[in-house]
Amino acid sequence: MKKYRMKRILSLLMVLTLAFGVMCVPVSSYTNDVRTSTNDMILVNVDTNTVVFSQKPDNKWFSGYLVALTTYLVACDSIASPEKTSFTVTREFIDQIPYSDGCLNAYIGKKITCKDLMAIALLTTGSDASIALADLSGMALDEFVTAMNEKVKSLGCTGTHFVSPGYSSDRTQNTTCRDLYRIYMAVRDTKLFSELTKDKRYVPDGLDPEKYTVESNASILNSNSPYYFRYTNDAKFSYTDETYQNIALTTTYKGKTYFFAGLLGYNRSEENVYADARKLTTWAYLNLSDRKVIDSESEISPVKIVSSWGEYEMKLFPFNSSYKTLPNDFDESLLSYSINMKTKYNWPLFKGQKIGDAKITYDKEQIEDVNLVLESSEGVDMLSDSARFGKYVFDRLLSDNPLIVSSKHLSEKEEPSKATTEPSVSGTAASQTAASEAAQE
Repeated sequence: MKKYRMKRILSLLMVLTLAFGVMCVPVSSYTNDVRTSTNDMILVNVDTNTVVFSQKPDNKWFSGYLVALTTYLVACDSIASPEKTSFTVTREFIDQIPYSDGCLNAYIGKKITCKDLMAIALLTTGSDASIALADLSGMALDEFVTAMNEKVKSLGCTGTHFVSPGYSSDRTQNTTCRDLYRIYMAVRDTKLFSELTKDKRYVPDGLDPEKYTVESNASILNSNSPYYFRYTNDAKFSYTDETYQNIALTTTYKGKTYFFAGLLGYNRSEENVYADARKLTTWAYLNLSDRKVIDSESEISPVKIVSSWGEYEMKLFPFNSSYKTLPNDFDESLLSYSINMKTKYNWPLFKGQKIGDAKITYDKEQIEDVNLVLESSEGVDMLSDSARFGKYVFDRLLSDNPLIVSSKHLSEKEEPSKATTEPSVSGTAASQTAASEAAQE
């Protein structure tokens, strides 16, 4: 029991740090008059992590050949030297693949590297190459699939599940547009991705470029295609009669980057995922801009800490400034934030400690969630200069109850000086509400 208490005591005196989890994708969708045909879509400003358009973004659908994105991620994690790890393509290997797509047929009898397989998986349908990457990982196939599902879960995906590293018609191998954003951003963050996809084509080292050049199968990247969109950086495309059209891509125009994902797109003239990606991103570039919605230098709200040895008013600040993408003609009165806090906190409290969060909304839809932290520490200096505080702590250490203080968000009934009551959020927040009731110890 004494050891347990001592560990708890020490933990109370450690400086707390903010813990960041998986990437949050705030919900938002701005009104537009763009005519689209794809069933499920999402458009996200990558620079500000703002969803500017969504339609059934959490609807589950066949992942099709987009499964290669996650296969690539797990291969990056499990294969230390892709440039030096080789794989010999054989007819026997291809024949045992349940849904062979022929992407490796040209390489039968050739020895290619893991890096080559990664490029083939990302640029083409790539199912055969995906199975080869799983084989190179040294894991059994079911172990590799388990690693894939663990990987997407670690990214925050909630609607994605895999049964194979390559294409599968199994209805449980599916994903969502919102999950694709998380997956695609993780893919783009890898060291090799830009090198493998920057030219929209790839030539395996040591092979004749006239025979073995790998080109992207996404028509939106092909300048000779009617679906070409010049601002597209990269794209992963999938089509079968069963899954219809699926795509994930990014575009950049005048320094602004957008991600688009479309699932269950149709293959009818201009009614397809390429056209929808082009039209929606063009609308975004012309009608949206980035604005600061919260400033790390601006006080958000004072908080009253109530303890047995006194009351303290403490200042809260955003952990970081935040820029979000909003309509060019946005209505400032529709921008607001609400403060969420717990009612009790362990004492002492430290500068920079998370004490709550501010949820920012525009037109009643959440666009950001920012951690709120303390400007200064409280209860630390008292350890040396306050006998009363020391006796209180000593008594607590001998008890089974942790040292707790209460917090009270200052209300109109208990209004501080006027200078600290009015929020300063870059002049954009129109209102604020307290998410916790006043609590006493």
